[in-house]
Amino acid sequence: MVVQLFYIIFGSLLFILSAILLITVIVQFRLREKYSIFSVKFVVDLVIAICLIVVSSLDSNNESQCGAVLVISTSIPLMQVLLLLCEVIDWSLAAFSPVYFHSSSLLCRILPFIIGGIFCAIIVAALIVIDATTETSSCVWSPTDTAVISAYDISLAFATICLVGLGVLLAKKLSSSLYKPVLFHFISTLLLLEIPLLVVISLKYAGQGRAAVRAADATNMLVAIHSGLHSAYFIYNHEDYRVFLIFDLRLSIMPPNHSILAGNPCHIPAISGTLHAIGAYEIPANP
Repeated sequence: MVVQLFYIIFGSLLFILSAILLITVIVQFRLREKYSIFSVKFVVDLVIAICLIVVSSLDSNNESQCGAVLVISTSIPLMQVLLLLCEVIDWSLAAFSPVYFHSSSLLCRILPFIIGGIFCAIIVAALIVIDATTETSSCVWSPTDTAVISAYDISLAFATICLVGLGVLLAKKLSSSLYKPVLFHFISTLLLLEIPLLVVISLKYAGQGRAAVRAADATNMLVAIHSGLHSAYFIYNHEDYRVFLIFDLRLSIMPPNHSILAGNPCHIPAISGTLHAIGAYEIPANP
């Protein structure tokens, strides 16, 4: 019951955060033009949040629902590490081939994410087939008896590749604007993905089924935290996005006839200077 409550809380918070960030990118042309790649991350985070909420609604003690719990639960870290791998590829292009990175089309930059999505869909489909064609053991006592749990091995392999890639980037003399986010992602990936996945797999091979289940649940929570922290760092690291986000939030919570919004929205003291500095649009005073 406590675990399900945590699933609901983490899933709901991640869903709300990701939905707000995605909507902000979609409705603002300047942000949509500049941060289209990040829209993929927000979409994946939404899917992960939905998976967390769905898992919370399923009963792992129910034999008919056990297979669904295992498939969805193992898919959560898999989606996160594949997304991270695609981001590492994108950053590597920016660091080692800046000319190509800045001159490439949006399709070329988004191609790794498309391939990653297809690969993830294939793995999840395989997990569903495995679950449907084999007798599923109890999710609580012996989940290691099913091949579905092997998805954690795949997730750990991709997480390790991401860490190596991030380590290579850190070894390169990067500008501070790129070094700080890479360092942040390296530390968060190590603590919130690599080590938890390693613990799950170690318990699995040690035959500690119940402990592996608890570790897997904790890993899924850490994946949600990992996603949330990355989104928070994205907001912190991109001032133009942060300004638009704050502005849109103020517009959504203030009544249309509010004195601050009655005139030009750029009159809002906290953000007017920044809006002009980044070339933000101005809404007519009386549309």
